[in-house]
Amino acid sequence: MRGVRRWMAMGVVAVLAVAGCNRGDPYDELENDPDDTPARVVQHAPVQPVRPLTPADSAAAAARLAVERDSVVAALRRVRVLRWREVWGLRRDKNAKQIAVAQSLGIRAGGQAEIERLVRQGRLVPLGDSTEYWVLRKMTHSVPYVTPDARALLLEVGRRFHARLDSAGLPRFRMKVTSALRTDETQAELRKSNPNASRTVSSHEFGTTVDVSYERFAVPAGPRDTASGAAPPVPWEMEAAMLELAAKENGRAIQAPLGRSIAELRSEGALLVMMENGQTVFHFTVARRFPARR
Repeated sequence: MRGVRRWMAMGVVAVLAVAGCNRGDPYDELENDPDDTPARVVQHAPVQPVRPLTPADSAAAAARLAVERDSVVAALRRVRVLRWREVWGLRRDKNAKQIAVAQSLGIRAGGQAEIERLVRQGRLVPLGDSTEYWVLRKMTHSVPYVTPDARALLLEVGRRFHARLDSAGLPRFRMKVTSALRTDETQAELRKSNPNASRTVSSHEFGTTVDVSYERFAVPAGPRDTASGAAPPVPWEMEAAMLELAAKENGRAIQAPLGRSIAELRSEGALLVMMENGQTVFHFTVARRFPARR
């Protein structure tokens, strides 16, 4: 009961904020933790009109939110977390193996001018700050570009991740991409502060590799469709805040469908992966030509 009252109180505050502020993009603050700042996000069209809510509306929305929260948490608790054998399988592709594949499939960029030239040629492509499958964390030692093969792979990881979330009755949480393309200069800078950084060359220097958090996840890109004739939906700002907190408190449950999606693609020869210890990321490299589907 205490948890329900907590969520109801949070919901009322969120509704009042919506009514008073008329915010354009709910992601600006919801993902803006002190230790977890996303890159610029794509502006989304409003998903529902913003209007002042009466106290009765606020109470009803908060009650619906509490029910939804209980449903989401119950579904998260039913998820079977990764077993040690699964984790072991995600830690078999050592750095040297990933570098060799990256060198054969990727392209090395020496600096910003060369990156821009490769982008114009289509040999590197932008990841996109906010998609239905991922958002970018703020990158300090890399830039959000990869080869077309690597972006197509990331899209496939996202599709399979969402399919597993759907099967588990869970919202479509999104991956957080923490690192992408590096130059030899940025890799050298990273070595000064990160003991896990490769002491020689890194697969990140070939545009074939991304790091994706296995501890933090972003809220879905927008609310799920509400059936015609159903009760008015909970305001998205309230729902997103609830889902963000649920994701923070149940990261291992969301980690499992993502890890199994990556492991499945590894078994198909599509990628190499290292589930790192020092940093809580899946570090994976595209392992074959991967035609873009969109």
